[in-house]
Amino acid sequence: MKLRVDQLEQNLASTLQPLYILSGDEVLLMQEAADKIRQHAYQHGITERLRFMADNQFDWQEVMNENQSLSLFANQRLFDIHIDKMSEKHSKALAQLAENLSQDNVILLTLPKLDSRTQKNKWFTKLESQGAFVQIWPIDANRLSQWLQQRAKSMNITLSRDAAALLCERAEGNLLALSQELEKLLLRHGSGISVNEEIIADSVSDSSRYSVYDLSDRLLKGQVKDSLHCLQQLVAEGVDSNIILWLLNKEVNLLDQLLPELQRNNLRQACKKQRIWDKQVPLYQQALQRHNPDTVMYMQRYLALLDQTVKGIPALDLDIGFRNLVMMFCGFKPVMTELDVS
Repeated sequence: MKLRVDQLEQNLASTLQPLYILSGDEVLLMQEAADKIRQHAYQHGITERLRFMADNQFDWQEVMNENQSLSLFANQRLFDIHIDKMSEKHSKALAQLAENLSQDNVILLTLPKLDSRTQKNKWFTKLESQGAFVQIWPIDANRLSQWLQQRAKSMNITLSRDAAALLCERAEGNLLALSQELEKLLLRHGSGISVNEEIIADSVSDSSRYSVYDLSDRLLKGQVKDSLHCLQQLVAEGVDSNIILWLLNKEVNLLDQLLPELQRNNLRQACKKQRIWDKQVPLYQQALQRHNPDTVMYMQRYLALLDQTVKGIPALDLDIGFRNLVMMFCGFKPVMTELDVS
């Protein structure tokens, strides 16, 4: 059964499906949809939650064994399974899981964005037929201001059209950043406020000295001392860890995409395709000179550990992890990380 994300709450109010599949790349909307499902499961008496982060080294047999065993503490359990990148190994395991769903369990399966071809695969159609599939699409740029105004209204904040447009421009469409800006407005001014463009401008000038985009510029330039200081300020000011992770992940993945193009002397055209401004191209060229496929892959593996920790599955110390990643990006590999001792 296919559901739009705006249909999920109504569906949850009427029934509890044995399986929920969430797919998409909008972190905030994915998190909120998953939270609704977890809360609904708890309201139905499911108090035991098993969390699994399925990376390339994940042992699916643990899930299979737990799925076939009875809990000593609860009648039903919630299996909360995250897959950040699909592979043949995961597809085969999900096909096996689809054949052995248990009435004693509810499965919440969080997947990356799936294309139409993947959705036609046998393992996926089998799973979808036994539960609900919620595909979460990015919010179109033309609808972003309206979405932000509606979200503000739900928090008892009246946001003018110009104010919403200014916030969207500042956050460059990142929903997590936009949500956090609304929370800041609520903390600063209280509920019931009417917010215009002037208030937003004042809020921007009075807010933290640094933004995640300041961190981005320092990373690309390889300014390790300034980058670490900026990171420290962002953490101290309460910037959501998901936003910092999003920024680091975005920049590392851009390096991964651009590195082959640098070797082909096609960097500027590739940057245009990735929607990188002309004035930023020299910054990415500077960052690319410090890296090669091995260092980029190492950072991607380390990002996977950071992602696990942010999602509540401790893999490393988050503060140290962010600092290590910043140092790696700037070209200073730490003496040893969790990847080297595992």
